[in-house]
Amino acid sequence: MPAEIYLIKVGMNMTEGIVEEWYIADGARVEKGQLLYRLETEKVNLDVDAESSGIVKHMVGEGINMKPGDIVGYIFADGEAIPDNFGSAATSAAAPVADAPAAIAAAPVAATATAASAMGEGGRLLSSPAARRLARELGVDINDVGGTGPGGRIIEADVQRASLEQTAAGGPSSPLARKTARELGVDITTVKGTGPGGRVTKDDVETASARSHATAVQAPPAKAAGPVRTVPVKGMRKTIASRMHDSLMSMAQLTMDMDVNMDDAIKLRTQLVEEWKDEGIKPTYTDLVIRAVGKALEKHPLMNASWGDSEITLHSDIHVGMAVALPEGLVVPVVRDAAERGFKSLAKETTRLAEAVRNNKVSLDDMQGGTFTVSALGMFGVDSFTPIINSPQAGILGVNRIRDDIRWDGNTPVKTQTMRLSLTWDHRVLDGAPAAEFLRTVKNLLEAPYRLLV
Repeated sequence: MPAEIYLIKVGMNMTEGIVEEWYIADGARVEKGQLLYRLETEKVNLDVDAESSGIVKHMVGEGINMKPGDIVGYIFADGEAIPDNFGSAATSAAAPVADAPAAIAAAPVAATATAASAMGEGGRLLSSPAARRLARELGVDINDVGGTGPGGRIIEADVQRASLEQTAAGGPSSPLARKTARELGVDITTVKGTGPGGRVTKDDVETASARSHATAVQAPPAKAAGPVRTVPVKGMRKTIASRMHDSLMSMAQLTMDMDVNMDDAIKLRTQLVEEWKDEGIKPTYTDLVIRAVGKALEKHPLMNASWGDSEITLHSDIHVGMAVALPEGLVVPVVRDAAERGFKSLAKETTRLAEAVRNNKVSLDDMQGGTFTVSALGMFGVDSFTPIINSPQAGILGVNRIRDDIRWDGNTPVKTQTMRLSLTWDHRVLDGAPAAEFLRTVKNLLEAPYRLLV
């Protein structure tokens, strides 16, 4: 019998996913351990390896919603007979896959082409799955799309912009020309191309910009109304929207704020950055908060809990999720055993997780088992916000910016540095007083940060 290829499950809350891209073409050979397909779920995208060697037969095409555990293909061993009609009835419907190979039919799907102009390590296209799908839907050549995401990654907004520009221009233009036009504020539809086939080049845009500045008048002409744009709600964004709405509707969520004096924490971090720079370790203020949260959860087990219909589960392990923002949405990898790690180990782990998420190299284990979450917006200058709980956890802590403040020493004002923490908790699990006690413990640890090193 051929070996089944399953849609693997990522995390306890995963309800659906898609084969975003087949790396091995239908009927082609794969070696054990070789990349087989790319999985897209509501929270993470990752590559799946082949568990055996042989000939791959696709049972579903790319982009079809499936449930975790559904069979998406088979691997036939060397010498194993493949029925002539196996997988010959093409279908794009999202239907459950039967166990018997003869009962399964799907269209052979070729691996997605990659763009030479946006290739990453190992020949991979530096673009989001949603961007590649949208490019196919809009008929946009992804080779001509300039990426504005992390590391030059092509995101949906880049594809939509390229589509609108190509439609408006009525003619070809290079990605660099379109990028230059955006930076210089040049309407690329008015630029005459001098490249091959009338293609608009960067030089054409720069020449048009210089000419425009030389002949500019006091009152520039009014800009014509642009076309109405819509952004499809699908993939990760659709799932995040659904989960956040469900979280708010199903929980009794409240938020409280508390200010923390960060003078000593700033001194400690500055000293550690200098001490550990030769090791390439640069701890952040969020690292200090995660460490403080881990130690506080040991003292306040109700915050390290989840609500059930007939019972409250108090988790013995303390695994703190750290929210990482991507253009496609928010991803929450997990710092395992946050209370037991030394601070240097924790700082190394948070750096590894953030880089893995941004480079699409996060593993299944990295995404599972969180018992509490920390979300930071301080780097954007935010003073306070209301984080939404990552269900079924009982709480989430928001980290805001460090701001200049004043404290009073008798009648003398003293300049100080203050950070506000925003705690959202599930009132079904614990009341306001124990939630405030937990937050105060975090505050006390950050105001005497040497205790975070032991």
